[in-house]
Amino acid sequence: MLPKTTIKRIMKQYTDFNISSEAVDELNNLLIEIIKITTEVAEQNARKDGRKTIKARDIRNCDDERLRRKIIELSERTDKMPILIKEMLNVITSELE
Repeated sequence: MLPKTTIKRIMKQYTDFNISSEAVDELNNLLIEIIKITTEVAEQNARKDGRKTIKARDIRNCDDERLRRKIIELSERTDKMPILIKEMLNVITSELE
């Protein structure tokens, strides 16, 4: 798990609303999933180059479409997801385009 206080502090930079601990937990779970997916794709990129070290270029060269689909899937996982989290995921996917 990522530090909840750090996640909440980052979230507070973008809103004046109160943020529930459940919202922080939900975003934490989503971020971990995004990190997992990105790492898996970056590992494949490093492996293709015959390396056992993931480099920054492996992260930059992740399969944008595969990553975007996974992020969208996560954002649509539940109707109960707070709007702030959905908006953050929308920003991330738009940056991948």
